[in-house]
Amino acid sequence: MGDVKYGSLNINQNRPVRENKSMVKYVISIGLGLIAAYAIISILIIEVRGRSMLKPHGEWKELIKEHPYQRKETDSRSPCPMLNTLANHGFIARSGRDIKSDDLFNALMLLGAPPTVTVGILKLVYTKLKESDPDRSFLSQFGEMDTLDLDRLTVAGVLEHDVSLTRNDLTVAPHSTSNPIPDYIVRMHNLAQLFNNGSEFEGIFTRKNEHDARRLRWLESYKYNKHMHLNLFAQFASSTECSLLLDIIGRDGTITLPHLKSFLMNETFPDDWLPRDTTYSLTELVVKPMVCWKGLRKSEVTLDLLDKLR
Repeated sequence: MGDVKYGSLNINQNRPVRENKSMVKYVISIGLGLIAAYAIISILIIEVRGRSMLKPHGEWKELIKEHPYQRKETDSRSPCPMLNTLANHGFIARSGRDIKSDDLFNALMLLGAPPTVTVGILKLVYTKLKESDPDRSFLSQFGEMDTLDLDRLTVAGVLEHDVSLTRNDLTVAPHSTSNPIPDYIVRMHNLAQLFNNGSEFEGIFTRKNEHDARRLRWLESYKYNKHMHLNLFAQFASSTECSLLLDIIGRDGTITLPHLKSFLMNETFPDDWLPRDTTYSLTELVVKPMVCWKGLRKSEVTLDLLDKLR
């Protein structure tokens, strides 16, 4: 009988422990649920805000009239033709300086960029490009910077990478990726003419053309720039740029040759260009860069092609 009572006593003593564990699990589940709900609501707010900024084509035509092209030699510019174009037309600071994250977000939404992903990229950029001020406290180096100058985006290892379609590698003269190299853009134009003239894509730069042009740049950098670096992350980043060029600036994997030159060389909105009427979707963001990456890997062009494109 004593043994039974002792066992019963153990059961009674363990009950509060089990109840406490159940309570902890309950609190944790409630906490996780609240976090998930907050994340979902935050994403919905960002998506609604971003999508609401899309302009019908009629409104865009009136809006662009209020934003003529202007650029000074002293203006700060980035390796990204899209951002430079937005600055040249005053959708963000024309000087390219002291740009807030919200300003960039609002401008990119006009073009149909994906809202939630754009917020994530901007947070990454504004955090990783923040430098530690030796005259300020240790904690001051954490968090986001308040504003950004566009030429800050030339810092290697954040968004900047080698083997750009329109810029030299950073270690190659003129050691700046703020301005395009005209010869590279002429090469893209000539490549499209060489392969597309006489076809249904005459006068158009296609995704296949982009794959070949980027492979040429990769082969060229690999051969002539011993400091070239293009890791797997940078390959996927450049493939995302491929999709942004051909599916946001262009449409459905293509861009006309006049628009290609206008955006990449002159960094200005063509008079007859119109923004997307739908936001670049998450599905597109996942699938289309993969198509660009696979196309790059499958391209069979060689450096011998360069002689035909000059």
